[in-house]
Amino acid sequence: MSSVSASSGSGVVSQAVQMNKSKAEQALNQAIREVVQDPAKNLRELQQPSPLSQFLDIKI
Repeated sequence: MSSVSASSGSGVVSQAVQMNKSKAEQALNQAIREVVQDPAKNLRELQQPSPLSQFLDIKI
């Protein structure tokens, strides 16, 4: 049995998990703000032709 408590939050792994969690929350909140501020942005990005599809569009 380990004497280190998993809920203490002072271990290196625990700190890394907490840091990554806060970064993920910030990224998610930023994505939500972008959608709320400009709902049509996602549609505009989806409707743009892909550079790969233009490359593969070979004319004979």
